[in-house]
Amino acid sequence: MDYETKVKLYIDGAPAEWVACAIVCLYDRDRISRDDRLGMDITDVYGEATFRFSADDLLDVDDRIGGQLPELYIQVVDSNGDCVLTTRATAERNTVPNLIRVAIDRDLAVEHGLI
Repeated sequence: MDYETKVKLYIDGAPAEWVACAIVCLYDRDRISRDDRLGMDITDVYGEATFRFSADDLLDVDDRIGGQLPELYIQVVDSNGDCVLTTRATAERNTVPNLIRVAIDRDLAVEHGLI
């Protein structure tokens, strides 16, 4: 089965102020095995990154025990490859949302050159 998920980055407190040209990685959180990296994209002028992946990209021992659908989370990295933000702790189990909206603190975005 094939899936598509969009990630939208925006400035916290200003949902119409999108974060363009940010590097976003999408992962499937696992508990037993290593998290599965499902892709990397750069946000467009609307702060959106699009990810397409299949069940084969994430199926491992965790998914056989905990459910067939992933626990999606994102990581935003800066141009140096440093992690700016991750949503790993809040990944929802067994769901593939069409859109994941992520707020970034303005000071953090400025500090890492995202805006």
